[in-house]
Amino acid sequence: MLKGKSIPAALTEIYAAKAAIDLSAAVKDDGFRLLHAMLRVTDMDRSLDFYTRLLGMQVLEMREHKKNQFTQAYLGYGAGLNGMALELVFNWSDDEPYERGTAFGHIAIAVTGITALCDRLAAEGVAMPRPPRSQRHGENIVAFVEDPDGNRIELVQFSKP
Repeated sequence: MLKGKSIPAALTEIYAAKAAIDLSAAVKDDGFRLLHAMLRVTDMDRSLDFYTRLLGMQVLEMREHKKNQFTQAYLGYGAGLNGMALELVFNWSDDEPYERGTAFGHIAIAVTGITALCDRLAAEGVAMPRPPRSQRHGENIVAFVEDPDGNRIELVQFSKP
């Protein structure tokens, strides 16, 4: 398409093609799916213990990136990387805890037996800013806990239909 053209002619063609794109057209989301949420962690072993032993996730994939000096782990519940996953990233050179920004809210996990789970988490010393209770606007039972880095996790037990 651009081979053999002068630079000004090639750029004119590229810009004309971009201008012809209809930006108001609806996005076709039939091939979209949520892949993962990423959290930076200060201690990978401590975080893996929290998410696997205490919340029952499985390590789906784990990699060491020597060139860029970080460890990356994907965790989830049984569906492998085909389902929603949690990506944990530990940067080897960071010695200080991360400052949480104002944009991150929480991770939500659907659970069963929320009261027993929260009792077990409390016995492990897990911070629980909101113990399990019904939502104001529904029948679901919700609790909030914090991972070792202080990230909030919403535990949701859906009511029976």
